Amino acid sequence: MQLDPASIELLSSLANVEADVARRVLQKHNGNIDEAANALLSGDTGEEPPASTWTQRHNTPERRYYDTDPSISITAPLPGGSQSTIDLTDASTYNNSGTKFGPSNRAPHPDWQMVPSDVAVGGTPGISQEDQSLNDAIQRSLDDFRTEEKETFPLKETLREGNRPVALRPEIPSLACAALVVQALYFVPQVRFSVGKLRLPDIQDDIPFNHPARRIWNLIELFTNMDLAKLSTIVDVEVLPSLEDEENRDRGNEHPTDRATSIITNLARIIEAHLAAQEDDDELQSVLFEFKHVHVTLSNRLPRKVGRPDRGGVVRVDYGGEESERDLISCLSSVLSSYEEVRSLHDVILDPAEFLAFALNRNPSATNAPKSEQDVFSFPKHFYLDRFLFRNLELVNEKMLEGRAIAEEISELSNRKTTMSRLNQRDTVQDIKNSIYYYENIARAKSDEPERQQVIKETTAQLKDILLMLESKIEALNRRIKELEAKSASLFDCPELKQHPYDLRAVLMHTGLPGRKQLYSYVRDAEGKWWKTCDHEVTEVSEKTVLTDTTGVHLSAGPFMLLYSKRLSDEELRRPVDWPSVFADSVEENNKRFLAMLEQEEVTPTAPAPANSNIGYSAAFNPVFST
Repeated sequence: MQLDPASIELLSSLANVEADVARRVLQKHNGNIDEAANALLSGDTGEEPPASTWTQRHNTPERRYYDTDPSISITAPLPGGSQSTIDLTDASTYNNSGTKFGPSNRAPHPDWQMVPSDVAVGGTPGISQEDQSLNDAIQRSLDDFRTEEKETFPLKETLREGNRPVALRPEIPSLACAALVVQALYFVPQVRFSVGKLRLPDIQDDIPFNHPARRIWNLIELFTNMDLAKLSTIVDVEVLPSLEDEENRDRGNEHPTDRATSIITNLARIIEAHLAAQEDDDELQSVLFEFKHVHVTLSNRLPRKVGRPDRGGVVRVDYGGEESERDLISCLSSVLSSYEEVRSLHDVILDPAEFLAFALNRNPSATNAPKSEQDVFSFPKHFYLDRFLFRNLELVNEKMLEGRAIAEEISELSNRKTTMSRLNQRDTVQDIKNSIYYYENIARAKSDEPERQQVIKETTAQLKDILLMLESKIEALNRRIKELEAKSASLFDCPELKQHPYDLRAVLMHTGLPGRKQLYSYVRDAEGKWWKTCDHEVTEVSEKTVLTDTTGVHLSAGPFMLLYSKRLSDEELRRPVDWPSVFADSVEENNKRFLAMLEQEEVTPTAPAPANSNIGYSAAFNPVFST
């Protein structure tokens, strides 16, 4: 194979290895520079191991899968897990304390990191005592919280219409956040398909309900009902508590960002562990929740230091500091790259994951706190991850430097414009126009002296010349600023940086007030429709509503979790999931019973049904109707 000498030189410089080592590894990976770089950073030298070092594979999961729970067994023989598979059953894998996602010495953002489940990322929002209307709103919320359990509605209103999402309503109000997180994960297609591929492990009848083996049963059963059930709402008693770690289960007063991060991290660990145990070595393994990232130092735009690869999960995004950093992409760009006089520091992704979760945390120390709806944090309906990938580091760095130069020129031009158009905090152009008006319409009318008239005429002509010159210069500055702004906006608009599109799948929201109805979500279905879920109510909303919802902004609340995943074709999005028959058959039976209940209600329509006449979960994992 003919290898590119430039690629060999780049790999040698990045990994600080000899050219022969870089050549062997690049050849081993068929000329793929990204895979070769990843291998070099992991210690691969490209040398083939002696034959005696190979061990025989067996059609059983690796030992590490059993290390976490020896009682778990799989119902069918499973291929051996790849040695390169991340060990997600090891608690240390998710103990990311000290793992920084962003330059490690960037002082303005010391807390940016991959969020572990035990690190707080939110705070209790303050409430002004001077705003009586706000106090009234809080009181109404508390009253609503105390009375919400008394709601009843006709049985026919519990019928799911079309493909409307099923609402999860936990019997325990403190689990409202968990319900929204699980529902949101279901609407991430890659997560739903992965859960559908999981094989049910063998379990014993006396295994606790929150046992890791039983959690998989619970999660698959819940997803099956969310897909196939005819009920509009599932009232849950035991399933949602079982999906959380015991130490996190009773933290009802925890900030929603912390709670959602903990739940996603825990479910990621469970799902990835079972997927790793049942995947074949020959099967191309995609990264669902975790991604690899690495710190790189550039000096004079050339790589001078590359750190060891690290793993990341839920990404923490602090905002509310700089005015220019109130949108997702700007925040990520700011924290992942920092520039000094002779070098720049970068944190870039080696292996992107199928799924990305961003935990939003408004900086409580920000001095320019949002005071209006125009200052709300914004996020895109889709974005390209390419500008944050290792393979594009040099290209992105060039464009970032170019963007900084453009920003400096815009700032300089804006200052010149201000100097021309403002004097003593007054509008210079308007003052000149007012002076011209005065000389033409007032001063001239007050004087009949020829000499005075001549002076007024000459002064007016001079002012008009000055105004024309000033306006033409300001117009030229405005035109140049617009050109630079357009160039800056399209700086990353190139084919090389549009290879990894990610689409928004779900948004979790918080009004900033207490009560289960103060948490709600937006999810996007396979048809592209957006749905709002608040407690048991599910309504269709517009995409504009999702992207511009300003609820909670005055209480430092609003969106607290964004879920994205890689773009899929319409055909892939609509691909049905083949759920285990033990659950699918049970849901079908419950649907028949429920429809029969509806027919009976039509005969006796005066008998209302309680709000919790929905699917519950028995200890045998067979959904039954609760009464």
